Parts: sequence; structure tokens; C-alpha cells
Amino acid sequence: MTYRLFLDDMRNPPDEDWVVCRSTQEALKIIRENGIPDFMSLDHDLGGEDTTMIFLKRLVAEIWDGQSTPPKYQVHSANPIGTQNVISYMESWIKSTGSIP
Repeated sequence: MTYRLFLDDMRNPPDEDWVVCRSTQEALKIIRENGIPDFMSLDHDLGGEDTTMIFLKRLVAEIWDGQSTPPKYQVHSANPIGTQNVISYMESWIKSTGSIP
């Protein structure tokens, strides 16, 4: 299934052509059901102790097959440190696969 994932606990995507997830658990459930998305738009802070870093680490460790190309992404977080953490993690993941961003 081809789809775009929007992970944010509060904001809505710019249009209706997104699968919206409000937490790590919800996003992982959607990905288990539909496969890794083609594109992800990511907030960092997902409420309470939940963050996109938790989501990304679990995605790579529990779901990713180790061979497919990581999805393209953008970060729409207002948290500058969180944004940089997400970008660093995604770029490391991309480099580890030999993919061209």
C-alpha cells in the first residue's frame, strides 16, 4: 500500500491525503498493517513521554526488514533540538542502507 504517514499528537496534516497517527503505538500499528510508508511527516513531541525518537527506534528495530529503503520524510516539529535529533537519526538510517536521500 502506498501512503503518507503524518505523526503528530495535535496538529492536522495540510490535506486529507495522509494517514494521521497521534502516538508511537498508533503509528506502529498502522505500519504493521500497511507496510512502511512512502513518506512521513514527523512531529517530535507526541505528548507525555512519547516522542518520534521512540517511534523511529522501534520502527527500525521491530518492523523494518533491514533491506528496504527508508521512507522520505520531513520534520514539522516546533522543538529545535527534537527536530535535529529526528533528522540525525533519519540521515543515519538512510546512510546505513546506502540510499541516496
